[in-house]
Amino acid sequence: MNILLIGGNGFVGQALIKKFTENKVKVSYLSRSQNRSITSEEANWIQGDIFNLDNIMIKESYDITIHLIGTIKNKNLYSKLNTESVAQTIKLCQKHNINKLVYFSANGGFKQYLESKLNGERLVKDSKLDYLIVRPGLMYGKDRLTSYFNILPIKFFSKFGITFFKNVYPLSVEKVADTVVKSIIDNKDSTIIHIKDMK
Repeated sequence: MNILLIGGNGFVGQALIKKFTENKVKVSYLSRSQNRSITSEEANWIQGDIFNLDNIMIKESYDITIHLIGTIKNKNLYSKLNTESVAQTIKLCQKHNINKLVYFSANGGFKQYLESKLNGERLVKDSKLDYLIVRPGLMYGKDRLTSYFNILPIKFFSKFGITFFKNVYPLSVEKVADTVVKSIIDNKDSTIIHIKDMK
């Protein structure tokens, strides 16, 4: 099995690479810049910008692409990074005969953010590729210490049944990565991994 991560040098990408490496799965990541903390033994780096497909040089064949590009902070980039980058990733898959796409969406969040992620989901579902949509809540982990700041208040308010806080229930990035990698390795038939599946 050969996996290609799109935007895989960030928080979630590093966790996935670690889990794939532990399971002896070959993985590459495509990004504009190389993450020096990811060794060549762990993953192969492909330099490229998903918005410039003609300049991306892919020499290997891949079974699955995992889309990880996105933003929650910059509202001005919601459309570009959370939706348009998905369309570009689908074109990349079609161009290189990659038959399955895993898309990291969202289970909740502010209205514009969630809409941009759901628009990405619609593109994936309409692509005619095999797909797996992952809907985590707020992710936290030791590689992003600031991610711990919101955990306790969100967990506290989620106990009162407030929908917003239940939908963004915090999950460790390691737990999310482990669930996704196991689903891929076990070749499960599910097309969506819900937040409850990762708790």
